[in-house]
Amino acid sequence: MKTELTGKLILQYLPADYADCFAKKIEGRTDMNVDQLFDNIFCHFPLPVRMMLKLRDAIVKPFGLKVGTSFRDRITVRNEEEIIIGADDKHLNFLVSVYCSVPGKETQTAAVSTVVKFNNFFGKIYFACVWLFHKLIVGSLFNNALKMQK
Repeated sequence: MKTELTGKLILQYLPADYADCFAKKIEGRTDMNVDQLFDNIFCHFPLPVRMMLKLRDAIVKPFGLKVGTSFRDRITVRNEEEIIIGADDKHLNFLVSVYCSVPGKETQTAAVSTVVKFNNFFGKIYFACVWLFHKLIVGSLFNNALKMQK
């Protein structure tokens, strides 16, 4: 994981209360595009991740938070190399950038970045509860997405 965000679109959402980035330089294979990386990350969840998301939805729904929306439906902006998804809720706003440099070069850079802005104290509490899961799951999904593309 690196601290510097990768992708130009995500930078417009800074400053933020929290930001992270998982990035990797891919050498010798330059055929992946941002749509493939997005699908590999957000459309092929392992069963434990799907179960955790359902549990999260069940816990937060009574508090009026958004649940059950597909990640494709959350796309807010995109270009040839980057797709941004996000949601604004009462407690916090989050954005996720999926970045993949254009295929056809000797190397490619792939990254997934997260930006979070807290709207109130409950947002800080909520994120404190999910932060470790976020890091573990996003890192794992990113690494699995890159392996799927081989």
